Amino acid sequence: MTSFYNHLFWFSVLIVSFFFSFSVSLYISYMNFTYYLSFPLFSFWNNSISVSFYIDYMASWFTTLILLISSIIMIYSFFYMAPYSKSVYFLWMTNLFILSMLLVVNMSNLFFIMLGWDGLGLVSFFLIVYYQNQSSITSGLFTLLMNRVGDSFFLVTIMLFYYFYSDLFCFSSNLTTLSTLCLLCLTFMTKSAIYPFSPWLPLAMAAPTPISALVHSSTLVTSGLYLMMRFSYLLYSSYSLMKVLLILSMFTSFYAGMNAIVEKDLKKLIALSTLSHLGFIGLAFSSGLLNLAFFHMLTHALFKSLLFMAMGDIMISLNHSQDIRYLSSGMAYTPFSSMIMYVSLLNLLGLPNLSGYFSKDLVLEMMNYSSSSWVVILMLFLNVCFTYYYTYQLFFYSFQPNKVSSYQNFHSPMLLHSVLLSLLAITTLLFGYFFMSHICSFILFYPVPVFLKWLPLALNLSFFIFLLLNGSLFTITCPILVYYFSSMMYLSNLLLTGASNLYYTVGFSLVKSVELGLMNFSFNSHLASSVHKIAHSFMSFSMLSPMKMVLFSSLIILFITLLI
Repeated sequence: MTSFYNHLFWFSVLIVSFFFSFSVSLYISYMNFTYYLSFPLFSFWNNSISVSFYIDYMASWFTTLILLISSIIMIYSFFYMAPYSKSVYFLWMTNLFILSMLLVVNMSNLFFIMLGWDGLGLVSFFLIVYYQNQSSITSGLFTLLMNRVGDSFFLVTIMLFYYFYSDLFCFSSNLTTLSTLCLLCLTFMTKSAIYPFSPWLPLAMAAPTPISALVHSSTLVTSGLYLMMRFSYLLYSSYSLMKVLLILSMFTSFYAGMNAIVEKDLKKLIALSTLSHLGFIGLAFSSGLLNLAFFHMLTHALFKSLLFMAMGDIMISLNHSQDIRYLSSGMAYTPFSSMIMYVSLLNLLGLPNLSGYFSKDLVLEMMNYSSSSWVVILMLFLNVCFTYYYTYQLFFYSFQPNKVSSYQNFHSPMLLHSVLLSLLAITTLLFGYFFMSHICSFILFYPVPVFLKWLPLALNLSFFIFLLLNGSLFTITCPILVYYFSSMMYLSNLLLTGASNLYYTVGFSLVKSVELGLMNFSFNSHLASSVHKIAHSFMSFSMLSPMKMVLFSSLIILFITLLI
């Protein structure tokens, strides 16, 4: 078990790195600079391989948020993981994940981005299977299989990039073929869980809650979308590809919100909310709203990681129950964690003048002014209604009384833990205004009627009054429908069965045809005859006269010396 001082040491390292990164981000943003650092490694066939870093305002601000959330996770994980063994393993895996994520964000060479990409997939697998029960192992293996699909796409993409343009620098102006762009887009879709690669994200909630707050809400799942924004100059060159991405992102957001309505598991509900917002960010990006998509990705990372940490505190006090109906009277029993949760939920709802409102409302307004179909706009606002519903589910169950037994043992968090969560909550509230007024000042509100500006607040008040008057929520009780939605419309079963059968069939065929077939025949036939010939030669050599043996041995030693 690690001591608190180990966590405090890594917290100090990360928080110092955060302040340094924050200073660099402010300087880059105000001066409008971009830094490119390259360190040559070696060269072959007139091609040089170098480690290169490309640091602009996107990379610097995303790095700043990663370091901020990671530093708070270091203290939070000590409080959350104290009763469990293998704390040293957990701590080092978390640090390896942070290092891999920083490589993905700041590298500009595709080969080294691949190293960070593989590090994310491997370390997240180790963290998902941390509890080593049936659920976590199944979820970890399925996540690993999905990530292997993305890695195979990435390898083929690197090969095609190198074939068409030998420089692997990811911001070159050379446009590649449509097939390469499709493979590149598929690679990033697997990591960001865009349909049809979505089912691994809810299953990954088998990981400990600190990892869910760090990996599956703010960093890992947004890395694919971040790299899409990095390669936007390539992806935007294909109108048909952007149209397909818009449809897939819209459907991802739609069916994640629909599944979240019937979900009763707290962590899976937040994971489906994350999936819905990932589709929303992908929709904004494919519509050409690059800066707004990046802005919403940053605000979403802040309030969703805060929501995971608040839910983790509440689950600790409720015997680690993840049932949403067990949240009852949370405001009375766990007031601090409930207040932190409400800050996140208000940002998730997008109430006026909060960070979630600044980014979400701007995307909705810009979509209204775009040339998108009315079907797209209708589904977009339907997704917003789904967000209202499952968010008010959390409000409703947290105020509903009378399910917590009188002998419940509640654990108060440490003072440092509470202070850090409070600071993150304040940062979440103020980040939107700060980013728009000082960093992205070119983002302006469109002069729309006042009615549209106050529409989100009116919708929220309507939902809240409805819950207050009725005192109940619409729920689906049919077991078939509940299973249908909880399995993500059978997509989880289909992909899990299909991927397992595919890997089993291919692996069995390779073993049968290569290892037990060709290799077995080749080695058994040729190896036996070769060994027999060598043994016969040694037998003949041993029967020679001593002078001949010395002569032959000298010649062999001289021949080996000349070869060396």
